[in-house]
Order: sequence, then structure tokens, then C-alpha cells
Amino acid sequence: MDASTKRQFYYHSDASPLGGHITHPFEEVISTAASSSLAQAGGHVSSRLDSYQLDPIVSVTSAYSHISGVVNKSTGNWTTLTTSVVENLNLLEVVTADRIVSRLAVEHPLVGYTPKVSFVGVQFDNLRVAGHPVHPTLNLNLLATDGRKGFPDRPYLEHEKFLQTVVGQSRRITEAQDAPEWLKARYGWVQSAEERKKRGYVLCSLVEDVQGVKDADAFGHVITVPDFGNIFLSELVLDQGSFRLTMMRTELGCPAEGNLSFATADSNGVTVP
Repeated sequence: MDASTKRQFYYHSDASPLGGHITHPFEEVISTAASSSLAQAGGHVSSRLDSYQLDPIVSVTSAYSHISGVVNKSTGNWTTLTTSVVENLNLLEVVTADRIVSRLAVEHPLVGYTPKVSFVGVQFDNLRVAGHPVHPTLNLNLLATDGRKGFPDRPYLEHEKFLQTVVGQSRRITEAQDAPEWLKARYGWVQSAEERKKRGYVLCSLVEDVQGVKDADAFGHVITVPDFGNIFLSELVLDQGSFRLTMMRTELGCPAEGNLSFATADSNGVTVP
């Protein structure tokens, strides 16, 4: 039988445990460490880095990623599992964590086009900010629509339940007492259907709130630390068919300046015809 007569899936997934760009007090482009990229035909790929240190900015004892893209033999559906991990993170002695895990399980249907997504396994282990334990509350059901046991009946950007959740997140950030103006500009547009349509994506988070923040301020999933910078937890960028989850991203504005990201998993792919 000619295999090309069957419906086919073009895989696309990447994992990036660590990367960024330091601009001060010296300039250093941090090559994406222990990254993985899945072949379009699927399969398995993994990468690992034991120990990374950029004095005096950031260190980890290990960073690794692995991706698999396979066909479920019982259903014919295509499943992509993307994992990205950093262990024993230390960022300027201000942000530390024993382990940060990003994990995306995306299943595309044999019939139809909109996948279902699971975040099971996503975690922060012993996350501390300015020496204090902080506890993000994760909503792992962010993409669980009304038909959560099956596949969504339409793209997530058209699903009212999901849109209500992300609009609520935006309002909690922008309407919070003492929220800085840059936060309102960064997340306020999500509340506008016109702006969402213009951009073709939404910016949201798996984090509903953060408990235990001291010597800093929390606005939804964003933590602002004086004389350090801003920390963004479990940010999800979602468009019509792709999902990019970055478990931690930092915008530094202190004696050290630059942007860093930790534990990013990205997955999409298309089905033809």
C-alpha cells in the first residue's frame, strides 16, 4: 500500500532549557544550552549539559531536554512530548530553584485539526526569590475546554472558556494596586478581542498567583524585585496551532542587565490533507 495515500503529520517541536543575552556589566550571548529539535518526520531526540556557569550571573548543575514524536498505534493520533529541565539554578544569588520543568504533551487527532494539550509534569521545585520560598499556584487545566475528554471542537483562540480565563489573568495584573504602567501595556491588550485578532496570538500563564513573595511585589505571574529586575513565571504564548511554554524568564535591570529564559518547550505541527 502506498503510505502517501494516508493522512500525514508534519512534526515540529523544540526544547530550550537555558539561553539569553547579558548586556551589562559585560556582553555575553548565552548559546541555547542542551537544546533539542525534533525532525519533521518525528522520532526521538535528547540533549544534556552537565554544569553551566557564567560568573557571577547564572549557574546550573545540569540542563537537559528530550522530545518524542510518535503515532499512537491504538488511535492513529499523533503525539508529541516535549520536556525541558534545569536543575540547581542560581541567578545572581536572588533567584534559586532545585528544579524547573517545562513539559508539553500535544496530541493531534487522526480526524480534525485542533490538538489537545496536557501540562502534567510542569513544576517548580524549591523556588526562592530574594531568599524566601515562593509557591506559584499552577493551573494545569488552562487548556481543558468543555470537551476535555476529547479533542476541542475549535481552536483555543476561539474558545470562550479559555478566553475568559486569559482575560481574567490580564485584568488581575493590570488592575492590581500599584501595578506599573509597563505591565499594563504588556498585558492589557489581551482584554481586547480586536487586539487579539490583530496579533493572532495570546500571552498568558499557567500561574494563577504566587504565594510567599517578600522583599518584592507580585502581579499575577510577574514578580518585580527592586535592584534586580522582573521575573515571569510559566508564560504561555499560544496562537492558532502552536504552544510555547517558558517556565521562567527574567528581564534584568540592576548591576547586571539582560534577558534570560529557563525551561522552554515549544510544540506545534500540521496535519495534511
